[in-house]
Amino acid sequence: MKFYFIYKALAHPELANGHVQPFTLEERLTHARQARTQLGASIPWLVDAMDNRLKHALGNRPNSEFILDPGGKIVRKRAWSDPGQVRKDLETLVGKVDKITREEDVHLKPGKLPRVNAARGVLPRVQRDRMEPLVLQPQIDPRGEPFYAKLRPEAEATVVTTGSGKLYLGFHLDPFHQAHWNNLTPPLQVKLDGGGKVKVSKTELGAPRVKAISDVDPREFLVEVKEWPADEPLRVTVSYSACVGEKACYAVRQSYVLYRRRDLDGGRARGEGAGYWEAEAFARQMLNRARSTNGKISKAEVQGLIRPHFERLDLNRDGYLDRDELKQVADWLNKHHQPGRPSRDPR
Repeated sequence: MKFYFIYKALAHPELANGHVQPFTLEERLTHARQARTQLGASIPWLVDAMDNRLKHALGNRPNSEFILDPGGKIVRKRAWSDPGQVRKDLETLVGKVDKITREEDVHLKPGKLPRVNAARGVLPRVQRDRMEPLVLQPQIDPRGEPFYAKLRPEAEATVVTTGSGKLYLGFHLDPFHQAHWNNLTPPLQVKLDGGGKVKVSKTELGAPRVKAISDVDPREFLVEVKEWPADEPLRVTVSYSACVGEKACYAVRQSYVLYRRRDLDGGRARGEGAGYWEAEAFARQMLNRARSTNGKISKAEVQGLIRPHFERLDLNRDGYLDRDELKQVADWLNKHHQPGRPSRDPR
């Protein structure tokens, strides 16, 4: 019996030290190697191709689970990982074991994520709720510098459906390149070119100057687009200066091509406070979903990461999560996802 982790497109960019979607297979392999180090597990990793073919073939779910027989046939599948149910499946398919391995029996040696020693929180974040990622093609020069900062394009739903609305352009430093902005040089500059067919409120954008010598905050912009034809790309050219460590600095000029289509592999990011749950707000939101009126929520009513861990989160073992338990669940989720700092208004 063999177990594997599969590394696919990120479901929630900007979580866990600000991860961003990789642009190359080597970057994705680097992500997987770091994940192996961080978890400290001996289970091998399989890495999906950059066209995400395996993700698509397996149903596009972010945390799905599959059991294959020796012939490669899928005999069990689950939209969301549930370790307890996997054990039951294997007992049915293979048989019970004499000794069950418990969490405390697995002596993992987790490593740490890379972290750049530079200022954070020097710029206010752009609010971009209910925006969807757009398809982009980075114009990669094999002989050029890496994309130390990667563009995250998002748009209101009306941009995709009608060609008009707000467009978000966020340039996020990739933590795996260990780079920071060099603020002793001119700040990041952006030029937009719609070929005369895409109307943009501003075709030239400039990031503000900051007092810190270096920082790692994203450089973000909101623009209005109008009459963006469905078959017309929008070209983005960015210039910036980035440093790796204390001595090596690079003046970078890179380009992207954006399309008026939703990127189904782009994942969902939420800007400032991404992945962070304020305890009281989280408990209130969860209880609003409850069918019962006793101020509690059952396992059947929870989704995602909470469900497979429901029993240990149910501290009083009554089969429900009450308000106090849900507040502790929020703290547990925040620790699990390693989110960014809380937003100024966590509501």
